[in-house]
Amino acid sequence: MRRRISLLLISLFLLLTTSSCGGRNVLLFLNWGEYVDETLLEEFENIYNCEVMMELGDTNEIFYSKVRGGTTVFDVVCPSDYMVEKMYRNDMLAKIDFSKMENYSPNSENIMPGIKGLYETLEERCAGITDYCVPYLWGTWGIMYSTVLEGLETAILNAPNEWSSLFDRSSLPSGTRVAMYDSYQHVYYALSRYLGYDPHQAATDNDKLNQMYNTIKNMGYNAWGTDDIKKDIVAGNIDLGYMWTGDFLYYYCENVANVVMDAYLAGDVEITEIGDMINILTSDERVYKDEYQVGFDIFIPSDTVAFIDNYVIPKDSLNYDLALKFIDFMCSRSAGPNEVDPAYSNTYYVSYNTPFIAVYDDITAMSEMEFSSEMADLFNEEVASGVDAYDTTLYWNAYDMAIGIAFNKYYPKEEKIVTPNGIRVYRGDMLACFDRNYINIINQTFNNARA
Repeated sequence: MRRRISLLLISLFLLLTTSSCGGRNVLLFLNWGEYVDETLLEEFENIYNCEVMMELGDTNEIFYSKVRGGTTVFDVVCPSDYMVEKMYRNDMLAKIDFSKMENYSPNSENIMPGIKGLYETLEERCAGITDYCVPYLWGTWGIMYSTVLEGLETAILNAPNEWSSLFDRSSLPSGTRVAMYDSYQHVYYALSRYLGYDPHQAATDNDKLNQMYNTIKNMGYNAWGTDDIKKDIVAGNIDLGYMWTGDFLYYYCENVANVVMDAYLAGDVEITEIGDMINILTSDERVYKDEYQVGFDIFIPSDTVAFIDNYVIPKDSLNYDLALKFIDFMCSRSAGPNEVDPAYSNTYYVSYNTPFIAVYDDITAMSEMEFSSEMADLFNEEVASGVDAYDTTLYWNAYDMAIGIAFNKYYPKEEKIVTPNGIRVYRGDMLACFDRNYINIINQTFNNARA
């Protein structure tokens, strides 16, 4: 990633005036940090004899301002649902020519039910919008928490309101350290759910807004953060925090594999018992042989925030056809002479949910991983040759089994969530495309309460 960012900074002024570099086409990709398997970008470059320059953004609002400003003409951008809607309404996007794509069709039977449901919701909000975007990755927000702090899990799971742990300290064990994600729109949605308010009008009602202000002020969060929240929970510095499910999932599976390797190296688990150990670690039982456990989990409220990040092509793209090829490549299962599997590899790497049923089935199938005695011989050979024990085939097989279980557990293929408006097949609700004034009211209220 550092190599690509430095190349971008050195070459950016060239990209402003030309769409080629040394005779090769240049594709300028605006994406989130740590949100793509970069080896796939290199494969795409090799296949299509081009350069992919990736610039990173921290928020959807930054994506919008970069595309709207026009200083840099991006070819592919990866905004979330509500920002796709805003870009579409402001005539900033090019229509996707699905006839030129081999690996994605809006009508495909291979699309996850949740994606179809979310896109139907988008169409209801903004007719025609799904002609301008292709799903990239999707998921939910949840409440990550320590399973070691006595009484915390019971307090979270048994509270009469699913959001109490984030907004009511009296519902938590004394001394619980709570962190809130530093994204006011997401906090606003969660707080609206907790208070029973309609997020589409709460910020225009002074009484409701004051109640929100007081709730945030009285919570006195121990920290506001982003990526550091999950790291602090893993390290035991924070007990509970609000975050993306996908961010939790990667750390969860990694820690399952770490705990398994700790036990194996200590001689507390035989190689043929590792599958049983992983099943225990990821179940409600949690603790293996009264000693080994992951130490954290996540609770996903039924009315949480759901999202889809999407590929879009800005209307001013200089490389529309190459952008289509890039999107199609990332949706493919086999590409190029190396037969890479972009759709699978990227989902596996990032740990957010896939749009594709076949990819989902392949990942969840790893939950049936078997650990044979032959793996012990391979492990010994790899360690003897200098491979770190925590980077061996055995370690990554444990990780793979954990990720297969986790996808089944936290990303169900299809859910039937009952809402006042009927039954839907995905958990949560997407953020609304609020106007600037509405967002300013939210930001000012939460800034003041936080201060």
